[in-house]
Amino acid sequence: MKLFFIPLRLILWILFLAALGCSPGENVLSIALNHHNPKTIYIGTTGGGFYKSTDKGVTFKKMNEGLSSYNISSVAINPSISTVLYAGTYGDSVYRSVDSGQQWIIIRNGLSDNAGTQAINSVLADPEVAEIIYVGTNHGVHKTTDGGGEWTSANMGIGNRFVITLAFDPTDKNTLLAGTNEGIYKTRDAGKTWTTLHPETKKWAMNTIVFDRTNSSTFYAGTNQGVFKSTDGGETWKHLTNGFSSPFIMAIAIDPVLSQILYAGGKNGIYRTTDGGEAWRLLPKSPRSISAIAIHPQAGEMVFAGTTHGLYKSTDQGENWTKINLH
Repeated sequence: MKLFFIPLRLILWILFLAALGCSPGENVLSIALNHHNPKTIYIGTTGGGFYKSTDKGVTFKKMNEGLSSYNISSVAINPSISTVLYAGTYGDSVYRSVDSGQQWIIIRNGLSDNAGTQAINSVLADPEVAEIIYVGTNHGVHKTTDGGGEWTSANMGIGNRFVITLAFDPTDKNTLLAGTNEGIYKTRDAGKTWTTLHPETKKWAMNTIVFDRTNSSTFYAGTNQGVFKSTDGGETWKHLTNGFSSPFIMAIAIDPVLSQILYAGGKNGIYRTTDGGEAWRLLPKSPRSISAIAIHPQAGEMVFAGTTHGLYKSTDQGENWTKINLH
């Protein structure tokens, strides 16, 4: 008898969804902005599938042709070929589109049910080589070097752990961080081997990790116990608590130009810092139950928030928000 494992992240947001009385498709788990075409935005939802906007989020179109699972956990844009997209799902596996989402095909050879096909929590595309993709699953990390034709396990040192999020070092594509339900792991050889970044992190369930693009030794982790920051590559950590009223953080985004400005979101709403995390302020008009945050690459005042009750947009650094109709 096969056992199917439902990811922690999905369980949490299903519970929030039910509590809020939300309808399928309103739960936005992933937001991806195309840096080559800043008017294009991709959205992954639970129940509604995949949506695309070509006008900076004013209107969206549902694009599910070829998908058999409409629970999109993660969307990645290929950095070198921006028309190539990857979508991780909670249900059957990873999908690829070569035409900006018009048509999808499933790519799961080597991703057996036992290896985590039922929970693709994170998809990460290599910043230079179009054919290299990593996925974080409920049974470790998997990697493809041929655009999804064949997947292999990349778990030496990380084992069968529940991998919630993945992040590239902005200065070295062979260095990645994996956030798990038992801390952070690091690879310096493109996934061949992993080591625990710091024993202290094993106390935290990692929901998101973001690097400071101006200094790769600095990164932030959003956890079930709040936001933590390291400025020495993970050797030591600081718990950032000033201004937070809730410790559970699901999403963090860092301004693409001003790295001291960050947003962190959880059940109570979105917090903003302008000093690298020393002090945070809850944005009083922000939506609640945050699952994803994205900042426009060319207009830092434009922020998108995915929630259990839809997609929201701010054009003034989070002070005011408008709900966007995806349908």
